[in-house]
Amino acid sequence: MISKIKMMLILFLGCSPILMNSQSLIDSLENELKTAKGAHRAEALYMLSWEYRFSDKDKALLYGEEGLKLAKELKDSVSIGSAMNSIAEAYLNAGNFEEAEKITKEELPYARATPKKKNLLGALTRLGTINYRRGKFDDALVYQLEVMREVEKMDNPEFTGVASLNLGLTYMDLKRYDEAMQYYNISLEAFKKMNFAAGLGACYVNIAETLTNQKKYGEAEEAAFKGEEQLIKAGNKLHLAYIYTVLGKIYANTGQTQKRLMYNRKALALAHENQDDFMMAMNQEYLGSTLMEMGEMSSAKMYLDSALTIGKNIGEKSVVIETYGHLRDWHILQKQFDQARKYDELYSSAMDSVFNTKMAEKVADSETKYETEKKEAEISAQKLELLSQRVWIYGLFVGLLTVIILGYLFYNRYRLRKEAELNEAIIREQQLGLNAVIEAQEAERKRIAQELHDSIAQDMAAIRMGFSVLQHKMSKTAPAEAAQIDTLAQQLDQSCTEVRSISHTMMPPGLEQHGLVPSLELLVEKTLQHSGLNYSFDKAELPQQINEKTTLGLYRITQELLNNVIKHANATEVVIALQKLGDQLVLKVEDNGQGFDFEKARQKGNMGLLNIVSRVSTLGGTLRTDMAQPRGTVVTVAVPV
Repeated sequence: MISKIKMMLILFLGCSPILMNSQSLIDSLENELKTAKGAHRAEALYMLSWEYRFSDKDKALLYGEEGLKLAKELKDSVSIGSAMNSIAEAYLNAGNFEEAEKITKEELPYARATPKKKNLLGALTRLGTINYRRGKFDDALVYQLEVMREVEKMDNPEFTGVASLNLGLTYMDLKRYDEAMQYYNISLEAFKKMNFAAGLGACYVNIAETLTNQKKYGEAEEAAFKGEEQLIKAGNKLHLAYIYTVLGKIYANTGQTQKRLMYNRKALALAHENQDDFMMAMNQEYLGSTLMEMGEMSSAKMYLDSALTIGKNIGEKSVVIETYGHLRDWHILQKQFDQARKYDELYSSAMDSVFNTKMAEKVADSETKYETEKKEAEISAQKLELLSQRVWIYGLFVGLLTVIILGYLFYNRYRLRKEAELNEAIIREQQLGLNAVIEAQEAERKRIAQELHDSIAQDMAAIRMGFSVLQHKMSKTAPAEAAQIDTLAQQLDQSCTEVRSISHTMMPPGLEQHGLVPSLELLVEKTLQHSGLNYSFDKAELPQQINEKTTLGLYRITQELLNNVIKHANATEVVIALQKLGDQLVLKVEDNGQGFDFEKARQKGNMGLLNIVSRVSTLGGTLRTDMAQPRGTVVTVAVPV
């Protein structure tokens, strides 16, 4: 099955002193505008633009543009930044990411120069939103962590709520659900202190989405209805459309088709009312897939085509990718295989561009930088405190040289210990970053392997069955054509075998079905049988139950070590041994090749060796390399059972 890309919602507050849309306030401001002049008029125009940002895009832009023009005439940098703020928000809420990003980048210098941080936090949050919705999760995280650094300097529940909510979204997308829920709960507590219904509603939207991804559908439904209650209370129709979209997904996963259809249509109606292109595109895609499953093919195609057009116009990758997949399925059901192949190629190409290893590395680097800066700030504060103590000691014990020297030695020792602790913390964070990359790689391998096995291979098998039926029918009436079909069928069989082979290589099914030892035996045979090496695999009796993480880790480590032997060792023999010693599993790979300097290779950044080191560290094990006699290398990996 094609995995769904999550609905993205990033709540943006913080740029107006008013937290809730109020018709009486709008009436008062519009009445005030009739006589207001100068800076007072610019402020009123900005506030009107801000109040209309959810309910009426045209009015929001009208007041915002007039306020920006006036602010430029007044040469008031604060008013210029505020006007750009409300204009960018109106574009964002209408799904026009290109204009929202353009205006926000113009606003950013003004926001950074203003002592009050509300506009800066708003601009950074908005840029995070835009990159997140475009599928650029690494760029989004950079902006979100900058917001978090600024927020930690303040004591403001509004800012804490927004920043925590956005970080939770990124961790949800990385499938780190426990961390996502941790940040959502921080956000909930912050918004409860403010009694801010719109913020609480946004939290429940994303809690429901995370629980849906974890297949906790009952809890997800409960959270969604809590969100609906809060958003109706706040009069926030924009985010109410998101709640209905999540409910549609919940009922899709629980097989309640009529409820799914009802909430998709409610969400689409609100999207039209809100002039929200993003939600229009998403819910048209959902409706198209729902109607296709119900057999209403004509209506399904109409919604899918519209979703694809809007998704492309606003640069919304998640909608475009999902729609490619649904259009492929639609054409398969209509037996239009050429068109189905075209959309399958578009789908695969787009999926590859959304999340890859480099992106995972950038996410991990961003997290490491954020945590390192926090620790450096703590160390600086400690050093400042120590310096104050040292000055006090100098003043108190003037002339007592011995005491001063002892005090200095104590301080220097403490400083060195703190610096060593900081260096160890940085190394741990870097290791966590590499572990995150490995986890992302394994998740992506598993997704691609499942996609190859469940979708492409099954489609090919279905086509092969069709060939067989057609060949049988034509064998008597058109033997020449039947022979051509037989040739094509054989080619298809070969392709299907290759697809399944690739799937098994990326995520061997035997690991789950048969366990570690049979899977390693098969790996050794497949890897070395055509290598020209003499090889053996010695194994002892192992525990019946070895956890999935240890099994997969040892399998990948063996795979990497065997590839290194083939590529670099110039060996003629290799012995692989796996046994249980005490409470540890010990893997040993020994060759009679030319040997190598492990530390030197690791310092040069050999990715294969770094991968092995990181996997061993993740499993809590140890790695040792020795030179064999008279020649060769012995690599020993020991991990806890």
